[in-house]
Amino acid sequence: MKRNESNRSRFRYRVLCVDSNEFGAYVEATVLRREGYEVLACSDALQAAAIAKAEEIDLAVLSYRMPVMNGAELAAFCKAANPDMKVILLSEWLGIPNRELALADLFMQKSDDMDALLAGVELLLSQNRFQALPGFGNDYDRMIKTEN
Repeated sequence: MKRNESNRSRFRYRVLCVDSNEFGAYVEATVLRREGYEVLACSDALQAAAIAKAEEIDLAVLSYRMPVMNGAELAAFCKAANPDMKVILLSEWLGIPNRELALADLFMQKSDDMDALLAGVELLLSQNRFQALPGFGNDYDRMIKTEN
């Protein structure tokens, strides 16, 4: 399925929030919407995988413990669908294997407050604002800002 570029909204970034706890997904989505993000939220990992494949998503906030597919498996699917997508993995459990943590760009505890989540979102999305130019100098010299 081809990405539908016309689905982009006027908002800066599009975020996918996935948590098998519907209230958790709702709270995360509400906070992010209030900050001006366009948010798609769901409580089903398979539905989220379909969204990640069909839509242009800049960042995904994924709960680790979900039925059918855990957040790390969903992160791998999201990255396969869109390698530029950033992923935040949320969990109350600290025993997630390193090989699974490596699939996310950032791990946060669910007990962290919403300000911490917002800071993580901004940190990861700010990385999308820079793009390397081919040709000359070291990597630092070749970085340019691509957005205002």
